[in-house]
Amino acid sequence: MNKREDIVQKFSTFLSFGDRKAIWQADLQLERRIKYLVASDPEAKAEFWARYFLKILKDISQEGCEEFTDFDNTKLSTHANSITATRSQTLEIPSLITARHLSAYLQEACLWAAQKSYLKYKLIRYKYPLEEYFQMASSFTHLPAKLLKSFNLDHPRSNIEGYAKTVLFRLIRDQLYQQDLEVKRDKFSDYGLLRVLNAKELKESLLSHGIHQSKLDLYRIIWQYFNEIYPPQKQGYNCNLELDNQEIIKQITESYNQRINQLNLSEEVAQEDTIQEMLKICIKAARNYRTKQFIPLEEYDNISDLNPTPLDIAIQQEERQQIQLIISKLFATLPKVGQIMLILWQGLELTQSEIATVVKSQYPELQKQYQVARQLARYTKTILKQFVIEWNQVNPSQAIQDEQSLEVIKEALDDCLQLYCQQLVTSILQNVIDEMSEGDQLLVFAVKPNNINDQICRQKQALINPFINQLEIELSLSKNAILPVRNKISNWVEEWLIYTK
Repeated sequence: MNKREDIVQKFSTFLSFGDRKAIWQADLQLERRIKYLVASDPEAKAEFWARYFLKILKDISQEGCEEFTDFDNTKLSTHANSITATRSQTLEIPSLITARHLSAYLQEACLWAAQKSYLKYKLIRYKYPLEEYFQMASSFTHLPAKLLKSFNLDHPRSNIEGYAKTVLFRLIRDQLYQQDLEVKRDKFSDYGLLRVLNAKELKESLLSHGIHQSKLDLYRIIWQYFNEIYPPQKQGYNCNLELDNQEIIKQITESYNQRINQLNLSEEVAQEDTIQEMLKICIKAARNYRTKQFIPLEEYDNISDLNPTPLDIAIQQEERQQIQLIISKLFATLPKVGQIMLILWQGLELTQSEIATVVKSQYPELQKQYQVARQLARYTKTILKQFVIEWNQVNPSQAIQDEQSLEVIKEALDDCLQLYCQQLVTSILQNVIDEMSEGDQLLVFAVKPNNINDQICRQKQALINPFINQLEIELSLSKNAILPVRNKISNWVEEWLIYTK
């Protein structure tokens, strides 16, 4: 697939996938329109035309197709007579055509967001190939004015394509969180995950977990009463929902027993600890819901920006190493407890309640999930703030100076921070593996989904025990502090062995 270099192509062609090959297909109507405009000002760049179309769409939505004003009039006045003399005529281009021009322009942004999503959600590649992510992104560009509604045209250094990349990636992520259990399990805390499951997902995960068909209704009843009785959140989903109120468990138990009696089911009266255990089984089933191993699709060439944002440049070129050095420096300035929490959160993917369980014996101020959440937010904000200062000192020509630029880098910086924490953890794991014999290493790396024999299982446990011990030493945690989350660590190690080797 060739990259589009010509402005006419950028605003009139769309990416089409066929037989795993991506080609650019032209829309003849768009091609005629953009050729006419480009001929009026051959010197105008692609970013100018993107802003031109976006301004038209914004004016149409705000002023009912009134003639736009105060949009780079100096630039427009240099256009050929076909535009300067008949500016109102250019506005006669139907809004649908104008939107299509912008949609075509954003095709590279769609592909970038698709590639990033495809790489991020590696466990679900078998059902979300690159083409599927691209179609998700493209669907959001059908209404470019809505997609770019917060883009500020008054900032001359802002970049439409760079802005769209960030927005599209987040929209794909949010759509996956809404519709896919395997993505939800990584975003939500234990009871937050129960809140967002639907009945079909609960059934699939329980069956996959080995729960007999005859027992499914019992779990479904408990899950339904959990959703009814647990106080709903006022603003959407709460990713970090926790259940530490025994009164709620009591109400769920009473409702469950009443329902069992009404249905004349031959089940014993359940006690509160039984209900809580069944809820935990639902959570574990959802967390452990695994899929068949994927077969990676053909990777497409990365497409870089002609006018990238500062962080885009940094990530795509040699400055990526510079970013990691800055993050390493800033990470070292954090208090030890901040480093520990970020490594547990970003490196090992523990939930905030699990982090509280691990650190509460050493840090009494971190007993609850909300206390951990506050501190994580504080340390993350500190790193972001200090990163901007460091970046602007090292790269004054690419300084981050406004809120819009700051918003663009937040997620990319979070990815870099996560990568840094993961590297710290995997280096510890790799050191433990290096201490093993070659034969034991071969057994450990023989781990495959749903295909682990007793010998491999024993060897995996022989790896996990010293890994946990070494983690506690490296993170200055008390002995056995990590044992309460041993299963989570075991799952993390297993995934690393399967998908990273």
